[in-house]
Parts: sequence; structure tokens; C-alpha cells
Amino acid sequence: MSLKNLTLLLAVLIVSVSACGGETETSNADPVSDDTDLTVEDTEVIERPDMVYASHILIPFQGCMQAPVEAPSMEDARILLASIADSISSGQITFGEAASRNSSCPSSAQGGSLGGFVRGQMVPEFDEVAFNLAPGEISSIFETAYGFHIILRQETIQASHILLAYQGAERSAATRSKEEALEIIEGLQDSISDGSLTFVDAAAANSDCPSSSAGGDLGPFPRGAMTPAFEEAAFALEPGGISGIVETPFGYHLIMRTE
Repeated sequence: MSLKNLTLLLAVLIVSVSACGGETETSNADPVSDDTDLTVEDTEVIERPDMVYASHILIPFQGCMQAPVEAPSMEDARILLASIADSISSGQITFGEAASRNSSCPSSAQGGSLGGFVRGQMVPEFDEVAFNLAPGEISSIFETAYGFHIILRQETIQASHILLAYQGAERSAATRSKEEALEIIEGLQDSISDGSLTFVDAAAANSDCPSSSAGGDLGPFPRGAMTPAFEEAAFALEPGGISGIVETPFGYHLIMRTE
């Protein structure tokens, strides 16, 4: 089917996905390769305030674009997707599990996740539904040229962070020891806590993440985008809250949730 390459640029984990229903034709190969598991040391952080993050389930039918030979009839495809949607809404299965088992989009390998996309990257019918959902909301069944879909708009938060990498951490070019990195970030934590240094200034002057140029701002991101320890700490914060020191394979972090 027709796919569009999308890039989700996030700190700690960057995932490049091909979004089913986009406008540029590519292969049906798995859109996420091992070498896309990158950290922010490898790329720039960009702000995309008009971006949404979504997952979907696609059930093609006979006669739709690039339908497989074994695709069901249009009526049977709608009945199948309605049954899947009912199972999700009743709590029998999660959206991600249902996508993994049933979706005909290569994104099924990621539980249906398409990452982030902006208006115009998907076919108009897909855009219209995705951008009108509230975070956490699942759409009704709708049709595009590729079959029937349901979409889950993923909830996101926005955060900034300070990364102190050390020698031996993953993808680190730092020469400081682990003990030195911990001492530095503890000092920054104290300075931020007593008000002698703002989080933004601390990130700009000290963070080993390219987001330092934006005061540590990572922009919005959904669950599943960051390494587990980072995600757990970030999503546990209230807006305006600052985490304790968080260790990931990439070093020590302080995280401030901004939205």
C-alpha cells in the first residue's frame, strides 16, 4: 500500500516510521529497522506543535488499493473491524494488541503506532479523523482508498531534560567518569532547587543532549517513545514538576514536565 516516511525526533529514542495511508509509494517492508534506534546525540530536536501521534488498525477489502488476494469483501471487512473495535471498547484487548494481531499495515509490528505526523502527510480522510480526535480517543470506523480504519490518538506530554553522559554510557562521547557525571548533575539539581539557576539555563549550559540549544526542550512525545526509566519518570510528573536524578543507559537526567 502507499506509505509516507515520517520521522519522530525525540530524545533518548528516535523511531522512523512509514505511515500507512500516506501519499508517497514505497515498499511494504517493516518500516522500523534496528538502526533507527538512535539517541539525540545523532540528530537534531525539532518543534512540531501541529503534530499528532496516533496508532491505527487497517482492514483492507476486495477492490481497495493494493488489497491482498485474500482480502475479505467490503461488508465482511467492516464487520470484522466493528468486532475488533467492540473488543477494544469492552476491555477484552488493548488497541496495540488488536493492531498487532489484525492490522494489515506494517505499523502492526509497533502495535499500530504511526509515530507523529503533521497535516498533509496522510490522505485527507485520515488527516480529518486523526486531527479531530481528543488525546486518548478512538475513532469510529472510516474508509479510505486502502480499506477501513480505526485510529487511536495517543496522549502526549511535553518535557525538557538535562543529560549528563559519561564514559561508557550508550552513544556517549563524554570523557568524564560516571562518578563525575553524578556529582555534576547533583550540583545542578541543588542549584535549580535553591533558585540560583533556572532549569533552562542549566540545560543550555550543561546538557549533553542537542536539546540543550532549546533549553532542554524535547517537545511533545507519547508513551513508548522513550526508554522505560525516562518515560516512567516523565509521565509521573505534574506540569511544572521536576524529577529526581534518573539514570538510563545514556547517562543521568533531570526531567522537567512543561505540559
